[in-house]
Amino acid sequence: MVRGSDTTANVALTFHTNGDLGMAQKCVDTAAWHDARFTNFIVGNWLEANPSWAKKLLDGGHELANHTYTHPDFASLSRSAMAGEVARCRDVVAKLSGNGGRYFRPSGTDDGLATPSAAILEEAAKAGYGIVLGWDVEPYDYKDPGAAAVQKRVLDVIRGGSIVSLHFGHQGTVDALDGILRGIADRGLRAVTVTELLS
Repeated sequence: MVRGSDTTANVALTFHTNGDLGMAQKCVDTAAWHDARFTNFIVGNWLEANPSWAKKLLDGGHELANHTYTHPDFASLSRSAMAGEVARCRDVVAKLSGNGGRYFRPSGTDDGLATPSAAILEEAAKAGYGIVLGWDVEPYDYKDPGAAAVQKRVLDVIRGGSIVSLHFGHQGTVDALDGILRGIADRGLRAVTVTELLS
């Protein structure tokens, strides 16, 4: 599991990328307004159904990463099913962007600091992912607590080097994003890709 260092002035907002396209577009538009860059953990079947989004995200300066093909409870899968989920998403991302991304994040967990099982690490590595990426800021936005709660949960704990877990397809996240990015800037921080954060 990898996270950033708190000595940096950067943070990484990572988005589990699937769901309603209108909401996703609002997130991208808000990022552009703030000159922010995200790392998008792509759900493969979503990108396959919406292939123009690979270019849209890349053109916005965002980074693509692997979040499985169908977003199952990944840890409960057999080894062969894990391998298939990682490889199918990798192949969709690679077909549409030129490479499969640098990072993998298993679906179906809400603990970004937990060490992945040996099986998860091994299957990710076999598919070309040397980093299984965690996070240290978890606002539980996918439980739809509302924009104010999402914003507060992020800004109360974020610091330089933080990696935040967020989700496209949730109205509270869409509505909170402008305030989150303003709060980040007020703290002298910048929202960058994971690759920039870790460089």
